[in-house]
Amino acid sequence: MENNHSSSRKFIDLIFKASSKWANWNPPHEIKVGDYGKLDSKTGEFNRQGNIYDDTTIYNDEHLAKLVKDHPPKAAAREDVYIAASSKVKRGDLKSSAEGEVAGLAEASIKGQWAFGSKRGALLIMANPRSSHIPQGTLLEHLAKLPIMKNMVLITEVFSCPAYSLYLSSGNSEVLDLALVGSFPLPHTPGVTGGGGIEGKWWVQNTTGLFRSAREPNGRDDYTPLYMLKEIRKKKGLFSGRRGEIGPKPEGDDLWVDVQVPWDPLNEDGDEEPFEDTIFD
Repeated sequence: MENNHSSSRKFIDLIFKASSKWANWNPPHEIKVGDYGKLDSKTGEFNRQGNIYDDTTIYNDEHLAKLVKDHPPKAAAREDVYIAASSKVKRGDLKSSAEGEVAGLAEASIKGQWAFGSKRGALLIMANPRSSHIPQGTLLEHLAKLPIMKNMVLITEVFSCPAYSLYLSSGNSEVLDLALVGSFPLPHTPGVTGGGGIEGKWWVQNTTGLFRSAREPNGRDDYTPLYMLKEIRKKKGLFSGRRGEIGPKPEGDDLWVDVQVPWDPLNEDGDEEPFEDTIFD
């Protein structure tokens, strides 16, 4: 039987396959660049234990503490929209009679119709997102030497936004109509709005799966729907190249690798498929 834990893991798994990034099943829950902690393999969610910028007691010398302080997260340029969808989800133009009935729907800058198949699919939309990350070539090499990081995962990049929607389909071949309609303040641009003359909100039709959405009315980046996770590269295989050749020793940022999902292939309910040894059948 499906539960909320398996639903979150299924959604996270599908978005990870589509984007190589980790989805936050609960985007209002704050996740920050520099957070470190553990992954819950049953839910797929990140459990924070600290932050490299806030927890100065983890550093064994003043030089490293100052280095971290001098290299805060670096923000990238803001995008209009970011959409991640699992492989079988097909996007089309919005074809709804509601365009003539719902104020602002015809003019909505983010809108569409997403067709889901007989297997479960996932969709994540961020409006006006902005990413921030640990500056490259500055801190990761030094952080890899900290004992506390040995068995931790580290958030190196986050995507935050003032509005998001996410959907995990039911597997009933539903067709989802979705749009962000109305006006809303543009992030960090006081007095400037976009989208029309009515209050902004998400409009949706035909949801038979799990749908979540929110919009911060003042345009603040209050939601973190997506992030990147890294862990220290394991020592085994450090020098192994192709055909047994000796490769260069990793250094700098390459001492860290992207975190992979810590579970076996999942079924449609988000539970791990039982392992079957077919060699001796």
